[in-house]
Amino acid sequence: MTGNQPQAKGFALYRRLLGYVWPYKGIFLISVLGMAIVALAEVAFAALLKPIMDGGFVARDQEIISLTPFLLMGVFVARAIGAIADEYCIAWVSRRVIFDLRELLFARILRLPARYFDLNPTADLISRLIYDLEQVSTASTMAVRVMVKDILLGLGLVVWMFILSWHLTLIFLLVTPLVALVVGKASKRFRRSSKGIQDSMAGITHITKEALQGQKVVKAYGGYAEEESAFLEVNQANQRRSLRRAVVAAVSVPMLLLISGAGVSGIIYLALTDTIGQFVSAGTFVSYMGAILLLMSPIKRLARINEYIQAGIAAAGSVFSLMDEPEEYDSGIDSGRKLSGKLALQDVTFEYPRGQQRALDGVSFAVNPGQTIALVGESGSGKSTVASLLLGFYAPTTGQILLDGNSINTYSKKALREQIALVPQEAILFDGSIEKNVYYGSGHDPDIDTTALLHATGIDLFSATNDGVGELGSRLSGGQRQRVALARALSRKGAMLVLDEATSALDMLSEQAMKAAISQFRGNRSVLLIAHRLSFVTHADQIHVFASGKIIESGTHDRLLAQQGAYAKMWHTQQAQSDEDACYPV
Repeated sequence: MTGNQPQAKGFALYRRLLGYVWPYKGIFLISVLGMAIVALAEVAFAALLKPIMDGGFVARDQEIISLTPFLLMGVFVARAIGAIADEYCIAWVSRRVIFDLRELLFARILRLPARYFDLNPTADLISRLIYDLEQVSTASTMAVRVMVKDILLGLGLVVWMFILSWHLTLIFLLVTPLVALVVGKASKRFRRSSKGIQDSMAGITHITKEALQGQKVVKAYGGYAEEESAFLEVNQANQRRSLRRAVVAAVSVPMLLLISGAGVSGIIYLALTDTIGQFVSAGTFVSYMGAILLLMSPIKRLARINEYIQAGIAAAGSVFSLMDEPEEYDSGIDSGRKLSGKLALQDVTFEYPRGQQRALDGVSFAVNPGQTIALVGESGSGKSTVASLLLGFYAPTTGQILLDGNSINTYSKKALREQIALVPQEAILFDGSIEKNVYYGSGHDPDIDTTALLHATGIDLFSATNDGVGELGSRLSGGQRQRVALARALSRKGAMLVLDEATSALDMLSEQAMKAAISQFRGNRSVLLIAHRLSFVTHADQIHVFASGKIIESGTHDRLLAQQGAYAKMWHTQQAQSDEDACYPV
């Protein structure tokens, strides 16, 4: 890659970033007007130094002396008005850009395919949404503010310096190539170090998220040292990279001021020795030196702003790469017709990303409308994978899945998921009220008797004293979370219920109550039961036994017991375990 390619890519990223400022160009232009007023006020101050010195201090001109306070106050008032318009408007635009980008990025993250989350840690996504976007804000608006204001100020001061003495100004500008060289070198280092800082922040977020979500395991197993060691490693990496950027910032700005200072020193020498012979009065000299000194601040800020621009470009690359990730592939349509719940899997195989073996290997079975079909087997046998394929989280590697005689690919993801109510293996809840979780996504269905639903699922026993379920349902027990997740599925309309280990955290009596609730609220929907505990599926119209991604047995509960095969072995093992638990209660 040539040296121009990274620069071209950086320019393209920055131009794309500024595109999000464009919708607010009106407010931004007000800010630019304020910047121009501030720049003109500062140039006017430098220009006023000449008549104040010559007419006031040297000639003692009473008119100049009388006007000076009003002129200076006029300059200061204009500068104050310009600064207010500048700072507030640019801050408003900055937060709007962050608001828009954060909304767009969050919406894109939600719509990324399941495979993306399998391959990328969620902590990295959180870091981009929070840390990287703040860096983008600085580059998209605040950096532009400094550049516009200080370029206007710098140009105004240089023009005034030319008016006072074009000879000395040309000499002063001889240091410009050296300034450009320092800025160019610093830009490359800033971008590299900023990318490293973003990566290290993702690492800090990842370690923190894991440790906090697994804090009970950390406490139970005394894993403090391991977590602290892992955090120390990523924290040190962040510190090292931050210090590298700090070194570049600490060296580059003083170097620029040193170069500029050399030019100032030469000009003062030439002026004092009358080599150029341009300064005919003390006022001219003071005004020229005032302009040079005022020029030091924009030079310093422009040098420092390069750090933020490069950090913003690096962050923009990270943010835009995520925004450019393709959403879930969806070629289906929403026909709007009600489905019957007739399902068929035809020779379906599937492999997870980076999987060692097939999760499903030639699986075929059917579910007729209104039927209850159960999938059972040992953990990892492929049962839950079927649920993921039905909801369109993944696409089969080979084979096809038909719903009401049509491939599920012909339905839009939205239409497909509206027809299938899922109780996932892990009962995920969202912080808020129980009712909010029960009617999550679909809203309150007036056809559903909420009181009856909460009573049937046993939620009314604990909902009255609960003011919120907490993060991921942390304020509820595992069984309570499963009850809410089941009620959420039962509250939806559709053609099918898919219950993936929906009662694994419940005792036997509660499990029977949940079976009754399902029977009461299922309507005419088909039901797919995925279970490890066989007592939950004995009533199913058909039971398919999975092993290593294949169906090895099929039949009703009684027929499978009579076969004395894998199902019968699991049944007798679980029954013996239940008898043992009953004899020796914990």
